[in-house]
Amino acid sequence: MFREDLYPRIEHNQQRAQDYSEILESLPPIEVNQDGWLIDGKHRWIAHRLAEAEEIPAIITETLSPADFYRLACERNKSHGLSFTTKDRQSAARALIKIAPEMTKDEIADAVGASRRSVYSWISDDEAEQRLSDAIEFFTRLLELHVQCRTQDEISEAMGVPRQAITEKLALLRKSAELHGSANGVDSKALVEVLSSKSAGFSDLDPLPIYNVWTFAKKTNATGHFGNTEQRIVDRLLWLYTKQWDTVYDPFAGGGSTLDVCSKRLRRCFLSDRKPKPGLEAKVRTLDVCAELPSLPWSDVSLTYLDPPYWRQAAGEYSNDPQDLANMPLDEFTNEMVGVVRRIGEKQRTGHIAMIIQPTQWRSDPKGAFSDHVFDIIAGVSKYKRFTVENRISCPYSTEQCTPQMVDWSKENKKPLVLSRELTIWKLS
Repeated sequence: MFREDLYPRIEHNQQRAQDYSEILESLPPIEVNQDGWLIDGKHRWIAHRLAEAEEIPAIITETLSPADFYRLACERNKSHGLSFTTKDRQSAARALIKIAPEMTKDEIADAVGASRRSVYSWISDDEAEQRLSDAIEFFTRLLELHVQCRTQDEISEAMGVPRQAITEKLALLRKSAELHGSANGVDSKALVEVLSSKSAGFSDLDPLPIYNVWTFAKKTNATGHFGNTEQRIVDRLLWLYTKQWDTVYDPFAGGGSTLDVCSKRLRRCFLSDRKPKPGLEAKVRTLDVCAELPSLPWSDVSLTYLDPPYWRQAAGEYSNDPQDLANMPLDEFTNEMVGVVRRIGEKQRTGHIAMIIQPTQWRSDPKGAFSDHVFDIIAGVSKYKRFTVENRISCPYSTEQCTPQMVDWSKENKKPLVLSRELTIWKLS
């Protein structure tokens, strides 16, 4: 059992868990207490779930209280696996002073693996500094949940704060973001700190997407997995088609990279997936967009981003279920995608729907048959009058996507290999 309230890391590293999933046999056991609460080894635990392992080696350590459990979790995590970040140590130190008030600051410094000087600065005896620290922690969590499209009732429950207080603080957060902060009062100072890492103005977007060919030498996604696309594609779509606090819907969420970009740009983001990856359940809702649409304030949605499985290119990669888009016959795949675009358009009403997909060639049957999914889906969607193709953008892969076997096949059969991905943007009217 994973107790988020008693685990000292702020966030786990999904890429580390994914790397671990390929070397399960060499991983040390996880550590749990007598009640099965996870003390140490969250990345190893997620790795076993990613690999669909049925068992995981574990050792059991008895803990006497939640405070004892949290102290032990800090001591283990400061030295095992991925190192604590400074923010992890800072957050853990502040949590310990509340959970285990009997601990001295020197003992806390030892538990979180930080210097005495750092801990003394984090846990101030000055009441004003402590209030500012608490406010920063509060608004950081509030912003995180708000960006994830959590309702105010959900945020109230998650943070243990009355709904009315959440409403008031959210209004302050949004106003502060629009005014770029102010330095008056504890809340305002905290908001300046929380919002300082955001780039809602796109001043760092270089180059601006003024042409319809987008090339990328190297992926910037923090997490790599089958089928994930470049984060900068989403970033450019946000610049083109959204404004601050708009909602973005991504029903093929994968590794959740769309949320990372939206958070940076102060856009709200509703992520869902048919089978969310282990470790991402807190951010990605379980929902099959081919079967249903989420309950959303659709009037706030200005952009839907569709990055579906590229038909047989993804066959068996996500599941062996015949209802999986990657495992369907071609005509069913096309009909399902046309239906997804149509139903979202009926709900969204205004704004844009963007879909990225690559023609299928190498994994076609017979090999080399060219299936132009974009052409077929546009033809199907064009039957509905509200959809206008505003643009088509080419997002080519690098030649590194092609294996020597594919290159030899191309030469022998005189068939150019497909490197293009097409990003189609419909405007809703």
